[in-house]
Amino acid sequence: MFISWQQKAVEHTVTKYSHAQQSASVVTRRQGRHGMNTHVVKIANRECSCGKWNQFGIPCSHAQNVCGAYNISAASMVKDYYDVMAYNNTYSKHFEPVQSEDYWDDPNFQLVHDPTIRTVTRPGRNQTTRIHNEMDWRQTRARQEAQQQQGDSSIQENVP
Repeated sequence: MFISWQQKAVEHTVTKYSHAQQSASVVTRRQGRHGMNTHVVKIANRECSCGKWNQFGIPCSHAQNVCGAYNISAASMVKDYYDVMAYNNTYSKHFEPVQSEDYWDDPNFQLVHDPTIRTVTRPGRNQTTRIHNEMDWRQTRARQEAQQQQGDSSIQENVP
């Protein structure tokens, strides 16, 4: 991800705003119908308005371009949990085998099954709980109109 974004960063245009805060705006290159978007990057806060840096912990193409403009290594801005040492420390502890259930301490509580939490539904696909909006209404209306037109054409075919 870092390398692909690094290659994409070459196509962006950076405008510096504050050297102290290391902030800038980045305009992406037009590619067909896409591009020419402006993103705000604040290196000191490690954030970009596109949200990818915060989501993945890796500087996006906009942030990498701004890092280059301020002579900062973009690789140093990657979150620590991607570091090899952090990965090794995660699995450096020893895992102990689990004893037989006969040796477990008795819990001081009782597990009670609550059937209201998960109800058994009829077989098949679960019904959606999403609230439909105007976009769904248009699709449903278009589908109904298409079905009605097919129905009308089949009726006309049967008329002598």
